[in-house]
Amino acid sequence: MDEVVRSSVLQNKQSFLRDLNPLYIVDHLVSDGILNEKEEEDICSQKTRNEKVKRLLDVLLGKDNHAVIRFRRALEVEGSSHLAELLKSRSSASSSDDCEGSSIDAVLWEGGVPPRPVVFVPRHEAEKALRSQLRLLQKKPGWVVLHGMAGCGKSVLAAEAIRDGPLLQDCFPGGVCWLHVGDVHGPELLMKLQSLCLRLDKAGSSGLPPPQNTLEAKDKLRHLLLKMYPRSLLVLDDVWSTHVIEVFDVQGRIMLTTRDSRVADHAHGNIYKMEVENEMKEHQCLQILSGWLHHPMSDLPVEAQLIIKETKGSPLAVSLIGAQLKDFPNRWQYYLQQLQQRKFQRIKRRSSYGYEALDEAIAISVQRLSDENQKYYKYLAVFKKETDILSSVLSMLWDKDIEDVEDIMHVFVTKSMVQRSHVGKLIVYRLHDLQHAVLYDLHSNEMPALHDELLCKYRKRCADDFTQLPNDGYIYHYLCYHLVQAGQLENLRRLMFSLDWLNSKLRTVGVQHFVGELLQFKNVLCSSGESAADTWQDFIDFLSPNGHLLVAREMPHVWQLALSEPVSSEVYAQGLRKVQEQGKDCVFVEWLNKATAPKLFWKTFRVHTGPVYGACFSPNGELVASCGGDGYLKVWKAETGEEHLSVKVHLDLVLSCSFSADGKRIATCSADGTVKVWNAEDGGLTVEYEGHDEDVLHCKFSHDVHEPILASCSKGWDIKLWGLKCKQPKATLLGHEEAVRSSCFSPDDLNLASCSLDGTLKIWNITSGNEEESVDVSGFLKEVPAALKTDLKACAWSPDGNKIVVVALNYIIVLHAPTYAFEKLLNTSPESSILSVDFSCDSRLCAVGLSSSAVEIWDIENEELKLDGKGHLAWVHCVTFAPNGAHLLSASDDRIIRIWNLKSENVSVHGRLKKCIDVAFPSEDTMLIAAANEDDGLLVLSGETGDRICRATPEKHDVFCCCLNLEGVIMAAGYEDGDITVCDVHTGDVLRELHGHQKCVRKCYFLTQHPYLLSCSDDGSLRVWKWKTGDCLMAMKHSEEEVRGFCLVDEEVILSNSMDGSIKMWNLSAGTLIQTFQHHESSSSVLSCDVCLSRKLFASASADKTAMVWSLQQHEAPLTFRGHADCVRCCCFSPDGCLLVTGADDGTIKIWHIDDNRCSSLDMKGRHEGWINNLHFLSTKLLVSAGDSLKFWDISTGDLLQTFHTRGSDLVSLHVSLQRQMLITVDSLGLLYILRVMH
Repeated sequence: MDEVVRSSVLQNKQSFLRDLNPLYIVDHLVSDGILNEKEEEDICSQKTRNEKVKRLLDVLLGKDNHAVIRFRRALEVEGSSHLAELLKSRSSASSSDDCEGSSIDAVLWEGGVPPRPVVFVPRHEAEKALRSQLRLLQKKPGWVVLHGMAGCGKSVLAAEAIRDGPLLQDCFPGGVCWLHVGDVHGPELLMKLQSLCLRLDKAGSSGLPPPQNTLEAKDKLRHLLLKMYPRSLLVLDDVWSTHVIEVFDVQGRIMLTTRDSRVADHAHGNIYKMEVENEMKEHQCLQILSGWLHHPMSDLPVEAQLIIKETKGSPLAVSLIGAQLKDFPNRWQYYLQQLQQRKFQRIKRRSSYGYEALDEAIAISVQRLSDENQKYYKYLAVFKKETDILSSVLSMLWDKDIEDVEDIMHVFVTKSMVQRSHVGKLIVYRLHDLQHAVLYDLHSNEMPALHDELLCKYRKRCADDFTQLPNDGYIYHYLCYHLVQAGQLENLRRLMFSLDWLNSKLRTVGVQHFVGELLQFKNVLCSSGESAADTWQDFIDFLSPNGHLLVAREMPHVWQLALSEPVSSEVYAQGLRKVQEQGKDCVFVEWLNKATAPKLFWKTFRVHTGPVYGACFSPNGELVASCGGDGYLKVWKAETGEEHLSVKVHLDLVLSCSFSADGKRIATCSADGTVKVWNAEDGGLTVEYEGHDEDVLHCKFSHDVHEPILASCSKGWDIKLWGLKCKQPKATLLGHEEAVRSSCFSPDDLNLASCSLDGTLKIWNITSGNEEESVDVSGFLKEVPAALKTDLKACAWSPDGNKIVVVALNYIIVLHAPTYAFEKLLNTSPESSILSVDFSCDSRLCAVGLSSSAVEIWDIENEELKLDGKGHLAWVHCVTFAPNGAHLLSASDDRIIRIWNLKSENVSVHGRLKKCIDVAFPSEDTMLIAAANEDDGLLVLSGETGDRICRATPEKHDVFCCCLNLEGVIMAAGYEDGDITVCDVHTGDVLRELHGHQKCVRKCYFLTQHPYLLSCSDDGSLRVWKWKTGDCLMAMKHSEEEVRGFCLVDEEVILSNSMDGSIKMWNLSAGTLIQTFQHHESSSSVLSCDVCLSRKLFASASADKTAMVWSLQQHEAPLTFRGHADCVRCCCFSPDGCLLVTGADDGTIKIWHIDDNRCSSLDMKGRHEGWINNLHFLSTKLLVSAGDSLKFWDISTGDLLQTFHTRGSDLVSLHVSLQRQMLITVDSLGLLYILRVMH
């Protein structure tokens, strides 16, 4: 039932109770089918007439408008015309007309269209003109822009124009949705978008998740308007910024009200503008005053015309004065004098709004409030302009209950001094910016004190610790603003330079908001001196490389991250203090030798949820466009990572993206076979090309600003050239015999170079589309075995036009561009393939992205490696230089994008460690580390600081493993060719070279009770060496497959595990085989073993996804543990031997009970991202696992206690000190970590 009809029945209930005879009426309603027999019986069964009437009205109120119409007609038939008359004004004679009117009201009410103001004066000509404009949107989407000066009545006019049944039925059958926008940015705009999507998607029927950022909200809004509300009208009220238009440019039917007629000039679709007159006619203004005082216009005093003259006929100003006259009807002369004394020119000079008297009218409105209400109203100026004010915040500020706040605010709303709206279930208030400006001006001297008072209120809520503030939806966004306005700059510095505040912000508004405030308030934060500037830089240096961690689903512990900062950093100092304050059950890890690690020279961003395949800078270098496996195109600020656009552009992998030379367009291509061009400002689709039959692997714009050409390369062997004005290709280039991986334009755009998996580089004439040159690149790679196919992955043309580089395998081939003759060959890491390439702007440097997760920069002329960048964790699909050459962008399978600072002093890093290390503990206080660096030097390092003690430089290369003897005086190294070198730790001298193994030496170990060295190899054998003489005492053949490792039962007995699926027990003294254990009688590789001497057990972990526990003494069947979904790579016994812990390649850890043959397991509450390579118990309850990071677990509960994030990943070796307080490992970047566990 319509709300109005229901109201009319309820308002006249007493009249019905007094005069209605219900029995005759019931008969009519039964015969008309309004009441059924059961309802009739229920009504008639009531004892008294009043009770019968009450029951009848209750039943009617549960029905629709038609029931009330029939009820009214029954009253007329039965001679109760006076009762029927009470309903007549609320329900028309025609049921169809009534339903139409009710439908209009329901549509407007549901769409949030504001009702008519208390005093409403129609403007028929303007309404008719606006409806004509709106009818232009009937057949296709577009924009109606209603613009004019503030206070001219744009919003009222817009609402009245759509209060028209034929217009809604003909043009907008999908309904109307009204949104007040205002001057919003960032979080405020996101909140509005979220509220709008929530209103439209009431029951979650769209199936889309709640949007978490502006671009996701835009995508959801586009979906809702297209799928759920087709041909609906979206009204954006009070739009200030083109940014808002960009967000709402969703190809819908949109009307907006704005002060700026140009705000929508760059929107997509047709745009129809209408200007609203700034002044109302005199008789309309008189109608407003008459309506407020309930007097005929003829009875208004002469001051009425004078007031209208003084206010220039501003609807808002006249309405505000009328509202005051309603309370004080004898103050005409007083208000007129107040207006006249303000002198409009002076007010206009002080105002930024361009019209006269309005600010004065607002000031008068404030002054006419009661003293108490003036005090409350004054506080509203403390909020930032165009900010939604929550009742809960006002409740705290005013020390009032929520209900009292709403009553006070209702007074302001009824006096047109505050706007009230709903955000979801919340009631929010907002001052119009003019009202805010006037109010601020009235109390400008008091503003610092008012801000201070607000801050004091919040201090009481958090015991004077802002970091403990509850999240009320307001204060975490604006606390810093209030501190600045209150002049509390030192408090601002303490807050922004606080890890506790950072921690709170991360969990409420995110890291980007915090970084944004650091940059916004930089001058204020650094103004107190050099120390403050250093602290500001410390926080920037802390957040920049850790950005990908701080947006991860599993948020890292901020204090733990802080412990990895330099000791001189304020971030580290605060982190250490916080850690020292924690209880004994907490686990933290300190990186003791971090001073020896190079300073990070990159920023890290994680903006995609899948692998990143393409990324590029905008022509001005301020923005980055990226694309990947999640199907999204993301555009974000290169400095902060703040998102500018997020658009779902393809249904399959997005493999490449490219900015046009003017920066206005972005091209994307996908495995779905399409190429699309997008508006770089709003994310709108400009054109879609369909012509390729298979995956489109690469796309690239030409350098032409005016008529750019887009080239796309396909898995279907072809290249297509596209223009922006036609969906058909300008040319299709055929000639390659396999997939075309990449292409690039010459600097003058006359030619295009393309490279293919067929091993050729082809040069094409852009004008004719003809092939000009074909270069067989495989002919330049004489040293490459014929069995290796020369797949060309990428090519680049130097900006000076003199060179072309093409990459294949691990080689950079440089060609002389004018002749395309071979010039030189550069050899990168032999263990990887090059996936991407780019030239610097000065044509001097060439960057490549490798499958080894590295980024390299080469000086082409000097053939010198300038940067060996190890920072990614997986394949690097894309590298591109910034336009100014100061930065390099890289994108990887690890979902991370890095921006490398090429101006840093630490750009080139040499001598990184390999992952093979060994640690000796000659005493409780001494640790020595044996390691090999990438230059194949053997190093002995201090276990306390990581400083080098000595370096051995044998002539051998390719160290695979190393070890120290127990005393730490002798070091051995095993090589990939099967040789072993023994060196003196103190001098670095080579003492002996051992020859015997035929393949890579996997592991070597000094026995403690004999001067022997034990080794195992990929040749399937184990050897015992008398290293002093170089003699091989015995060789034990395990199998034909490689021996992965061995572990000692004691000095006489060892266990070896092999890729053939077996474990063998050997007697070292005799060199004889004691026993063979077949893991599941299968050939699955046994990857690791562990021994529990106290219980005479050993365990094995296998690639067949199982682990086994065997007896060392009895020939009984082993315990088999099944449950992992992937290869079990490592295993470890608990100190008491009652538990076995296993780690798998899917990142999961399981705890198995060995006693009583129980095979039940406890899964850890968390996982690694990738392989688990090592496990160690640090106590009976504390376990550490090594994989992509170090994780610390509570064995009794399975809880993850802490994660230590290394700069790289793939931690293989993990060594634990005798006291189990020190950990030593090396990551994929070759960085050494000497860690102290604090718990």
